[in-house]
Amino acid sequence: MFQYAYGATYARLTGRAYWLPSDWEGTRLFKRQDHPVVENEEIRAALAEPDDAYVKNQQKMAVVQKYYPTAQLFDAELAGDPYATPDHPLCHANGCTYNKAIFPKMSRAHLKDVFEFSDAVKQLAVYRRYADMQGLYDIAHLRRDDISDVNYNRSNIQGYSVVSKDSYRRAFEKFGYDASSIQWVSDDYTGQWHVGRKMRYRGGWQYPAGSEYLPGIVFDWLEDFLKLYFARTIFRANSSFSWWAATLSPAAKVYSPVIDRQHIYGVDGMEEIDVDFVEGNHPHWLYGEQYAAPGIVIGE
Repeated sequence: MFQYAYGATYARLTGRAYWLPSDWEGTRLFKRQDHPVVENEEIRAALAEPDDAYVKNQQKMAVVQKYYPTAQLFDAELAGDPYATPDHPLCHANGCTYNKAIFPKMSRAHLKDVFEFSDAVKQLAVYRRYADMQGLYDIAHLRRDDISDVNYNRSNIQGYSVVSKDSYRRAFEKFGYDASSIQWVSDDYTGQWHVGRKMRYRGGWQYPAGSEYLPGIVFDWLEDFLKLYFARTIFRANSSFSWWAATLSPAAKVYSPVIDRQHIYGVDGMEEIDVDFVEGNHPHWLYGEQYAAPGIVIGE
């Protein structure tokens, strides 16, 4: 969603076309998809290769430049001006565009329009259920799954710390909420933190289209997203998942963890980190390098 939001904002501000490498989750989730998929089959096949390492990107660019000789590889995450308009095509690669220079030119109203749910989503029973309960419950999102998987963390690059459940309990007390009334959503499929939910089926994932479509469900994570989206209050996780639910939410009050250090579970030790929560949706969920900036703030 960050990549699409950047591309859609770039197109809105510059008047230039924004092309996608493939359909993605948003093709089904959202009502308007104004930006088309690349038509050239050879380019589309090259862009679908999952390895985004430098050498692979150069190979992909070689295919693009067969048809667009002046095209340039462009990493918006590192660019001083991510909305530059040179006289040649740009091919954005790498990262999820967390460059802090990107966010001030985004518009919340524009993004809510871009990410309006599709009619198919609005017709789902789960959408109607939570829409009927809009603003009547408070919820906390506890990020787990791969970030709490020791074997995964020891064999993959991991940037997420595991925020303790006690940090949430202290936040409930700090802001005057009864912990017993808070609902939870989590990808704690192990049940170790006693907040996860058993799923009948977990869909797969494939680059670049993303999550597997499940008839009648759409995506296995959609119920959790809608439950956050329609809440009265969101205690957000160190996660872009609940950041987006909070950003797009019609009316939720949001509290977020302040990640002031990095501790990779199972690599730096087996501890969870204790952090403070603040009111607002601005704190970044990562820590280190450019992500240690104090906030992600977009315009209205």
